[in-house]
Amino acid sequence: MFFVADVSLLPSCRECSRSIDMKRRLCLIIVLWALAALLVPAGRAQAHPHVYVDAALTFVVDESGLAAIRQQWLFDDIFSQAILADLGLDAASLDTPAGQEAIREGAFAYLANYGYFTRMVSDGKTIPVTRVEGFRASLSEGRLVYAFTIPLALPFERIRDFRVGVFDKEYYTDILLVADAVKYEISGPARVSHEIRPAKEYTYWQFIVPEMIHLSISGAPGSVPDTAARQPSAALGPVERLMGTVRAVQKELNLKLNGFATDITADPFGPALWAFLGLAFIYGVVHAVGPGHGKAVVCSYFLSNPGSFLSGALMGNAITFVHMLSAAVAVGVAYLLFSTGMGGFQAASRALQPASYALLALMGLFLTAKAVRDVSRGGLVAETSCSIDHDELARAVDHRRVLAVSFVTGLVPCPGAAVILAFSISLNIFWAGVAAIVAMAAGMGLTTTLFALAAVAARGVTLRMSGRSATLFNRVYAGLSICGAAAIALFGTALFVGTLG
Repeated sequence: MFFVADVSLLPSCRECSRSIDMKRRLCLIIVLWALAALLVPAGRAQAHPHVYVDAALTFVVDESGLAAIRQQWLFDDIFSQAILADLGLDAASLDTPAGQEAIREGAFAYLANYGYFTRMVSDGKTIPVTRVEGFRASLSEGRLVYAFTIPLALPFERIRDFRVGVFDKEYYTDILLVADAVKYEISGPARVSHEIRPAKEYTYWQFIVPEMIHLSISGAPGSVPDTAARQPSAALGPVERLMGTVRAVQKELNLKLNGFATDITADPFGPALWAFLGLAFIYGVVHAVGPGHGKAVVCSYFLSNPGSFLSGALMGNAITFVHMLSAAVAVGVAYLLFSTGMGGFQAASRALQPASYALLALMGLFLTAKAVRDVSRGGLVAETSCSIDHDELARAVDHRRVLAVSFVTGLVPCPGAAVILAFSISLNIFWAGVAAIVAMAAGMGLTTTLFALAAVAARGVTLRMSGRSATLFNRVYAGLSICGAAAIALFGTALFVGTLG
């Protein structure tokens, strides 16, 4: 700890103290902590979309009610080629009974554990999705398509304020409801109308708001029924709209990456390669704005420990490069030993996740214990801010500890890197895939570094503003140190417990 002996207030200190407005200081502290809360959402550390799906729904209505919902999922090009190559399938073999069985068991059946990402509500009660029928996989312009049916047999009298949405709350898959593709198959006198609205009650990762189809249906002939009234709370806030923009930009970049990667196969070192790498960097910058990528740990660490611009950049980039490197190692080893990249990656990820989260929890407990011990030895300083060398406090950075926390946080392999590498292997441009994940890691590192620097600045400003009183300064310093370290411990513990379920 950094101790300063008692000294008298210097004239310059008195002048400085008179110029500070206490109300403005308190308001700024509140704003800084509000920003800190914004930067540290709760949830799984590594969740972020790496698979993109366009979902089209068809409602089947018969004489008795809503008989079924047919779904068609259109996957992005990169995932489509990666999963087909991993299963050893192509357009011809996919259409065979053996090919259908391979993709059903290897890439579809597990979705039953997640209700096929489908949420249905009628009259305020959730309708669970327990089984599907008629699954078939196909290709549309090189993109994988899933088609399946959810049987319902829901009578008209039970259909009230019916809503259905398709989304992955874990946020590994970003699913978009295609508004123009909502269709009906009606037999009988039924009348149907629908409206697509944001479902704020199902918001995940704090700011990701899915959409749901609100269906109004009547078994009697006549005018089309109106959908339920829109709730005032359905309007999206600025951060939620920003996250929607980030999702749209990521999806567009994903499509362009596929096009340039295909061009690389014809001209390995032509303009397509540099465009591919440049887009990978931009994708990384945008991608890291969303949930995950260790931002919660970065912010908690630098709110609780001294930091500098250098240490912030070090942690921000170390986390992302370890995150990417572990995926590259997992996929490479899996292909060398088992000739399957995605399957080997999933096995490595399942093994590393609990270990990484447990280590993160232990690291947080260590930091918490150290903060409590240091604070219990006495105050940090005995006089006012004019006696405190804040620059020396900022330089008191343990870079080995920064690297240790970075390694533990980034140890879980990145699913996005695994998909890109599997995709690159399917096109026989593995080297370009490796270069792309390096560029993507640099972009993600830049964004994560900005979050780290924001936390460093927030901590520094908060301590400087509390420095008018030695007592207040000591309390703020102790609160930052203990609470930030405890947040890391709780975060790691929550993630570890989640892997046990």
